[in-house]
Amino acid sequence: MIDSLLSLISQGTELATAAGHSSQTAFAAVLCAALLSFLG
Repeated sequence: MIDSLLSLISQGTELATAAGHSSQTAFAAVLCAALLSFLG
């Protein structure tokens, strides 16, 4: 489960940086991914 969470975080940060968003938006995306992984 930790491995999948880490992969989600890395994917979220890669997408955020590729889209040119700020680090704050990237952090919010990571939090959303973590919440979805725990709820799902």
